[in-house]
Amino acid sequence: MTVVPKDPAKVARIMQTATHEFASHGYTGAKTEQIAAKAQVSKGLIFHYYGSKQALYFETVQAATQTILDTINLKAYEVTTDLVTLVVRGARYKAEFGQTHPDEMRIMIDAYGMVDKLPAKVRAQLNQLYQQNMHTMQGLIGDVLDQMAVRPEINRETLISLIMGLYNQIFTEFQQHMQQSPDIKTMTDAQWIVDRAKDYMQILQFGFVTPLT
Repeated sequence: MTVVPKDPAKVARIMQTATHEFASHGYTGAKTEQIAAKAQVSKGLIFHYYGSKQALYFETVQAATQTILDTINLKAYEVTTDLVTLVVRGARYKAEFGQTHPDEMRIMIDAYGMVDKLPAKVRAQLNQLYQQNMHTMQGLIGDVLDQMAVRPEINRETLISLIMGLYNQIFTEFQQHMQQSPDIKTMTDAQWIVDRAKDYMQILQFGFVTPLT
């Protein structure tokens, strides 16, 4: 069977249009007919290139994720010397990204915040992508811990697992909020979750018991 190579210009138009449509209307509300019309291609070509609406959606989420990684210089996190600053800087970088790439930020927020409303196959793919992102975050946390005066008796891997557990808790709270009131469009709208993350990290880093005098 002869494989026809994809036209880069058409792929670019499809991806740009699909990202905007999914960001504006969500997975369910976005229609492949509209994507095809606005991208100036046939609906059949979209299915020829991507196979299904589900595959096209996941492709846009992957592209948005890569754009974030390419835009936010991960080395900027490496100079962080404590966990609270890591959270604050991460939120600031993402807020700046959201201002310059609103569609990409919106599609990421929707994808992970409303994941339960997506088809099972897409949920599985997003979970795998989330785990990959958490692996990257785990490396960043390790770099930060290397610069901190961690008590010598603390097991490093146990500490990293505890911090990652906090990140998963924050993510769970974000998802719960999205299900109850899906009003988050930018990182500014999500300031409450940033503040919650800061509180969690401050408690973890500095403890919650008043030192004995």
